Amino acid sequence: MGTTASTAQQTVSAGTSLEGLQGSGSSMDGQHSLGVQSFHATSLHNSKAKSIIPNKVAPVVITYNCKEEFQIHDELLKAHYRMGRLSDATPEHYLVQGRYFLVRDVTKKMDLLGTLESCGAPNFRQVRGGLPVFGMGQPSLLGFRRVLQKLQKDAIKECIIFCVREEPVLFLRAEEDFVSYTPRDKESLHENLRDPGPGVKAENLELAIRKEIHDFAQLRENVYHVYHNTEDLHGEPHTVAIRGEDDVHVTEEVFKRPLFLQPTYRYYRLPLPEQGAPPEAQFDAFVSVLRETPSLLQLRDNHGPPPALLFSGQSGVGRTNLGMVLGTLVMFHYSRTTSQLEAASLLSKPLPMEQFQVIQGFIGRVPQGKKMVEEVDRAISACAELHDLKEELLKNQRKLEGFRPERLEQECGSQHSVQQRALWSLELYFYLILFNYYLHEQSMAVYAS
Repeated sequence: MGTTASTAQQTVSAGTSLEGLQGSGSSMDGQHSLGVQSFHATSLHNSKAKSIIPNKVAPVVITYNCKEEFQIHDELLKAHYRMGRLSDATPEHYLVQGRYFLVRDVTKKMDLLGTLESCGAPNFRQVRGGLPVFGMGQPSLLGFRRVLQKLQKDAIKECIIFCVREEPVLFLRAEEDFVSYTPRDKESLHENLRDPGPGVKAENLELAIRKEIHDFAQLRENVYHVYHNTEDLHGEPHTVAIRGEDDVHVTEEVFKRPLFLQPTYRYYRLPLPEQGAPPEAQFDAFVSVLRETPSLLQLRDNHGPPPALLFSGQSGVGRTNLGMVLGTLVMFHYSRTTSQLEAASLLSKPLPMEQFQVIQGFIGRVPQGKKMVEEVDRAISACAELHDLKEELLKNQRKLEGFRPERLEQECGSQHSVQQRALWSLELYFYLILFNYYLHEQSMAVYAS
């Protein structure tokens, strides 16, 4: 009848129990036996089926009137599907991408500013001086709706929202809300996946993982296992009901769906690294967004207010802070003044950034180089409520200088780690200076035209 299963000698009644199915297929390999099990569990052999013929390719269903025969290709089971557990006391379950556990990635202790309940996101804040630049940690779906309500209440007419997370983030249903989870390795449960790989976009990885979670749930009575607290495994893991792919959201859906009726609010994914300067591709992407925003262009007849810039990370501290500094520098050039922040910057003591040779070289070679460095310092100070990039750079430098030659052999590994962090922080600081230099060049080109 069109399939090789027609010649099979063994048939199974549609009413046969699951144990009977497994027993009759004992000659099949383990993967196919599980395929028959999932086939039975998902009720694919319904009342029309007269018999089911096991087959090396896939089960074949013959209907009661014997006029129809069709083959069920069970795509739920993939060769790379693997199971694991965090401890002997926790149940075994399927792992996303063959090795990762899904862990809730936002906790109350991350919310240093206590804005999770009042604003909808952890560490929601605005830069000092009143510029329309905001930062926050990862909101849930309903939390992001509250963030939008706050911005609208504050008369923000136009807003550009940047998600600066480079790792895949999945949002699973929690009552009426969707909350964020990230895949994590068993050996580093406190760290998200960094740099998915060359050419691998977090958005595509999220879609692949969502499909996996849905498939895994079908194999486990429509539930999947996730973790809320990997430090204390008592009561872990938790089960989440997954009846369809709509029960799992990706990052773009969480940010874009609430913006559907707000055309002046736009969302972009701008992955920033947790350490060091952003790669050139991210710089180009950020600049492209600026160029596509008419209200940010320095045109002589443009007298309207600039759009607000909102940067969202995981906790709202490291990468979020970098985004806020970039946004603050953009606003400096939009208003062509930094006077709003000069008073605030005077409150913080000046830091000896010129001690670094690369900074000295920039100031010596670039016209108005010292002014550009000072503007970066003001922008960093304006965004330093939770994280000060200059302080971090100098702290790493002091640690590096503190290593003693007589203990160098013992501290070799530690010194290398501190040296790497110092290099990353200096690289990031210099990147901000070069970005400000770029903005100065573009500003001169616009006003010269």
